[in-house]
Amino acid sequence: MKREKTLLRRNAVLAKARLSSGFWDQRHDRANLENINNLNGEDEQLYRRVAEHLREGDMNPLGALLDHEYMSSLSEADKQRYVLNMSFRVNKSIERYNKVC
Repeated sequence: MKREKTLLRRNAVLAKARLSSGFWDQRHDRANLENINNLNGEDEQLYRRVAEHLREGDMNPLGALLDHEYMSSLSEADKQRYVLNMSFRVNKSIERYNKVC
């Protein structure tokens, strides 16, 4: 029992040291940077299309970027899932475009 308290206390001290040194903030920043750098080709292609629409003045390019032929073959639930996924990806691309410009 005494050994368990000692281990718990030691782990608490280590955790406090990580918090006070900013370890988790640095790790979070590094993860965000890796996510930005690791865009796959499909997301990069989508970003270029979104950027093109935004440069032309289209402030909501989602409707133009959806594949309506593909959507017609989906069930209602799959259509909603597809639109939600594309919405997320397009919003991410818009945020990236706004950071760059």
